[in-house]
Amino acid sequence: MLMLLVALGSQAPAPCPHAAAAGRETTTGWRAYRREAIAEAATHFAAADSLCPGDHATQIGLGFVLLRQRQPRGAAERFLRAVASDTSDAEAWYGLGLARSRLGQRAAAVDAWRRTLRLAPGYEDAELQLLALGDSGLALPAVVRPVDPAVPARTAGDGFEIHTNAGWRPFYVKGINLGVALPGRFPSEFPTDDSTYGRWLELIAGAHANAVRVYTILPPAFYRALKTWNEAHPDRALWLLHGVWTEPPPRADYDAPGWKRDFRSEMRRVVDLVHGHALIAARPGHAFGRYESDVSDHVLGVIIGREWEPFSIRVYNARRRDHTAFAGRFLALDRGTPADAWMAEQCDYLVAYEWDTYHAQRPIAYTNWPTLDPLVHPTEPTLEEEQGLRRRYGFPPNPRLKEYDNDRESLDAMLVRTTPADLAGYFASYHAYPYYPDFIDLDSAYAAAGSAEGRSRYFGYLRALKQHHAGRPLLIAEYGVPSSRGVSHLQTDGLGHGGHDERAMADIDARLTREVRAAGAAGGVLFAWLDEWFKHTWVTIELEVPPERSRLWHNVEDAEQHYGLMGEYGGASADATPAPGGDPAAWRALSVLARGDSLVLRVGADPSYLYVALAGRPEFDSARYVVGIDTYRRDRGQFRLPGVAGPAGEVGSEFALVLNDTSDAQLMVAPWYNPFLEPRSGMGPTGLDRFHNEAATVDVARSDGALDSLFVTTNRWRIARNGRTYPPRGVNRGRLRHGRAAEASLADWYVDRAAGLVEVRIAWGLLNVTDPSSRRVMVRYRRAGGGTFETAVTDGFRFEVAALDRVHGGVVAHLGPERTYAWPTWEAPTWHERLKPAYDAMREVWGGESW
Repeated sequence: MLMLLVALGSQAPAPCPHAAAAGRETTTGWRAYRREAIAEAATHFAAADSLCPGDHATQIGLGFVLLRQRQPRGAAERFLRAVASDTSDAEAWYGLGLARSRLGQRAAAVDAWRRTLRLAPGYEDAELQLLALGDSGLALPAVVRPVDPAVPARTAGDGFEIHTNAGWRPFYVKGINLGVALPGRFPSEFPTDDSTYGRWLELIAGAHANAVRVYTILPPAFYRALKTWNEAHPDRALWLLHGVWTEPPPRADYDAPGWKRDFRSEMRRVVDLVHGHALIAARPGHAFGRYESDVSDHVLGVIIGREWEPFSIRVYNARRRDHTAFAGRFLALDRGTPADAWMAEQCDYLVAYEWDTYHAQRPIAYTNWPTLDPLVHPTEPTLEEEQGLRRRYGFPPNPRLKEYDNDRESLDAMLVRTTPADLAGYFASYHAYPYYPDFIDLDSAYAAAGSAEGRSRYFGYLRALKQHHAGRPLLIAEYGVPSSRGVSHLQTDGLGHGGHDERAMADIDARLTREVRAAGAAGGVLFAWLDEWFKHTWVTIELEVPPERSRLWHNVEDAEQHYGLMGEYGGASADATPAPGGDPAAWRALSVLARGDSLVLRVGADPSYLYVALAGRPEFDSARYVVGIDTYRRDRGQFRLPGVAGPAGEVGSEFALVLNDTSDAQLMVAPWYNPFLEPRSGMGPTGLDRFHNEAATVDVARSDGALDSLFVTTNRWRIARNGRTYPPRGVNRGRLRHGRAAEASLADWYVDRAAGLVEVRIAWGLLNVTDPSSRRVMVRYRRAGGGTFETAVTDGFRFEVAALDRVHGGVVAHLGPERTYAWPTWEAPTWHERLKPAYDAMREVWGGESW
């Protein structure tokens, strides 16, 4: 077919008498196409084709319209006609490649795009399409290695220095970790436009940060935006700390040839791209494209790897007992563990590659964290030690421990020395938060410490960490606290993993920032720029099912989703989203689910919350409310609301809102449907060693009015090496906070007396909703599945409302569960964003004269 069309096209086409009119139609068609009016464009291109059948430009227009209309076969026919009439038109070959690709004709598509690039070497879209196929066959120009070495930054004693026109000057790192996953996106679905990164970088610089850290290779747009910002703002330039990401090796074999080869390939990619000299083909879960923005003059350092699991380090150390030293060109280790030697070897490899290829160096480190620090912690026995201590002191064994050995293995950057060939230096990089591991909270040496902020166990740990790393820069590459409603771990000084109002988060982040500097660190990189919905934490992960859909909804109980200076919230806009104590109009806009003689129930939902509003009489000052919530199967659940006399209801409720007064309100759960164990007598001297309720099920029906609190154990029972024990700790997740959301971001409910409204928002995670986007709820514990929960799709929720007289206790108003609220499901969440108070707090701290 192609040969025939090319032969026909070789003959000069006969002049078209309507060429002028056809040209006008084609021009108008392209204008419509560019403003996304595809149907209108199709009409104009068809008119042009009828006036001058086979016109070259018209065939191209029709081809692209057919692609937009998902008709690749028809599009291919049009592009074939176009290349037959003019074989030198790169646009026609590009369109033909798109059509062939969508028809599954990979080899033919590659051929068309390679022809495009031969005709138009700078055709970026064609190059991108080839890279997206993973095998571009494209080539880069040879690297011209400069004569003089390029060393834009170096270590100097306990800190960093950067090179300026006036010579070397000290550089204290004021950084922000840049995760880039927007709501609804997987972490590998990166924004690809320069404008998004440009806006973020401008805001980050506006907070007086001087550095950004990325964990993995981002799209070319990020590096273009960084270069553009730094060239336009030399006095406010942002330095880059670049990571080299990897997943753990199979079977903890860090010397596995394939895995190690891939890790080193990623190192070379990172070095190449920061020098603007990389063509990276698509790989699952990775960014790709042409990297031609040379940002190497503002790359402060490279941090390889991730938070390494202690158990894998233990396995590797046992396997490679012969590998306890390393002598490289730039780094050396005279004696250490096999893992210490391996880390030094990989860092040396990256430094050597950049030196040999680009005649450049910069400081380097590997990622470390407290579970692998080189310090000794008396309150943190190993798992074997703990079981022995339990036996010695008469406590029962705990076979369910699934925690890291946080004081068995170590990685020690101080064992590494630089050689004379190393011009840029080596530093220690730690992710260090105040709430984990428990030894930061429990070791007496840290408990006695204090900073200018007051008593501070975190400062005590940082100071000890810095004392060990004296003479070498210590970068705290992650720190901060999240503004989640949920709490994953409590900390004695109030610096826990979650449970912080956004204003409290701001105060704590500022405090931690000052303590990092006061401890003698070379800088700190605050975690993080964005709230990222795809993340999980240990308390919530087994109730975020399916896990791959967690990106589609906002679990305000999940601490890991709430570290951002830029908050990401459910709902299309802040103005239209109901908020306790906010605009009553947003609450009145919710759907009316039930209406009685004096009482109205409105209900709504978005990716963050279920919303419940009560209006009418009796007013809250004269009555308290109990609201039963049936989440799955009306024939199961608790058929009697707590404290409500009279006959049992017709619909069973799994949950009940008990709104007694503004200081006493909570959400409660049917005991058999509680996914977490409540603390009860008779559970043994160690308190709660089990975490989940392995008998949890929805398939129970009772009428006794019994309900549990939503208590969860966040800190397990522990025993120190000297036999001292520490009781378990936890929180009642169902305790509801009264207040205005504008003043307290964790407010759950509000009594708006002026508007006559009782306003409640309930986090999805509190209701055992495992995925609101698909209306999926937990139904039982999966015993054979290794500790996860089975789920099912609910038809919706039913509500029963009872208003009880505050004096006499009788029911004065009642709404039955007559209708079911089935909220719309979604595949793309509605969301909005705003800067949290922590942004202004960091701007104030970092903008101070002493910084």
